[in-house]
Amino acid sequence: MSVQISAYIEDDIKEKMEHYSSAHGLKKGYLIQNALDYYLNVLHEVPSSFIIPSQLVVTEEGFKAIVELEEKEPNEKLKILMHKD
Repeated sequence: MSVQISAYIEDDIKEKMEHYSSAHGLKKGYLIQNALDYYLNVLHEVPSSFIIPSQLVVTEEGFKAIVELEEKEPNEKLKILMHKD
C-alpha cells in the first residue's frame, strides 16, 4: 500500500534531486522513497554517536571561536599529519 506525503525542501536539494533523477532515468518518487528508506535504516542500525548531521548550527559565540581557531597557525602534530611526500 502506498500513501502520498508532502514536504517542503530547499531549492538546492530539489535541483540536485531533479538532476540525479533525470541523469539516471529514475522517477522522483522512487528516488525519495529509496533515500528515505536508506536514511531511516541507517538511523536504526548505526549508533547515534556516529551520525554526523549534514548541517551544523552554531551560536554567534561559537562561530567567533571557530574563526579564531582558523586564524591560528597549525601546530607541529597537524603539520606532520598533513605533510605530503
